[in-house]
Amino acid sequence: MPDTVTYGNEEEGPFYMQHIRRTGPFERTQHMHEMYELYYLYEGERLYFIRDRSYLILPGDLVLINRRDLHATSDSGDFGHARVVVNFSDLFLEGAMQEAPFLLDAFTNGSPVLRLDLPTRRAVEHILGKMTAEVKEHSLGQSFALRHFLIELLLYAARFARVHPATPLDHVSPLHRKISSIVRHINTSYTDEIRLEELARRFEISPAYLSRMFKEVTGFSLVSYINFVRIQAAQRLLAESNEKVITIAEQVGFGSLVQFGRAFRQIAKTTPLRYRQLSRG
Repeated sequence: MPDTVTYGNEEEGPFYMQHIRRTGPFERTQHMHEMYELYYLYEGERLYFIRDRSYLILPGDLVLINRRDLHATSDSGDFGHARVVVNFSDLFLEGAMQEAPFLLDAFTNGSPVLRLDLPTRRAVEHILGKMTAEVKEHSLGQSFALRHFLIELLLYAARFARVHPATPLDHVSPLHRKISSIVRHINTSYTDEIRLEELARRFEISPAYLSRMFKEVTGFSLVSYINFVRIQAAQRLLAESNEKVITIAEQVGFGSLVQFGRAFRQIAKTTPLRYRQLSRG
């Protein structure tokens, strides 16, 4: 069994933390959520697919995943790793963002992966250690203390990102680069009908190989990824416009309202109308 320390609810928020050490293989299913995510790797190596490409995550890397970014982790080939995940909502930082609007700057740094230098790595591990100890203790003011430590962590990340401009990390392999090109094409063409055979022809790869490698690299089946991108776009439209649900379904590429509703409930865990209500408070 893995060694685990957990606080909060991963799906509901407003704050979730998990420190875990695994010794065997582990594949994290693809997902997105309304909370921000911080992922720090202590030991091992992981492949992390975020938005439109995969990254090889090494010890000392801090990964920052914005709200509603599609992401999934998988083994890099070597089994076993130790990491911390922290998820938090805007509500958890309410008040602090008004005083320090730069706290989330690292999430828009240009790269979701911060490759920390040794002094920053030690500082981040010290803060994460305090958070882990706080989770274990169940002391007075626990939520307040975790919020304080999170703000400290975000400040370190923002300062590091400000001083160390993002530099593109190499793709894991030429295959990963090709799959990333396919993903970017889907991200800009999701409103159209997307067929496996047409993608294979455009990117000069056999349909069967494309289907298999897309799943291996991204963690998503091709159909699942397209649905995720379309629902992600629908969420933005539901939150920011007054368009009818059927109109939004058509705009993001779904052929029927029934198909849209089924995919939306599966991914967002609620109905489109309920999502619109919740997004507007």
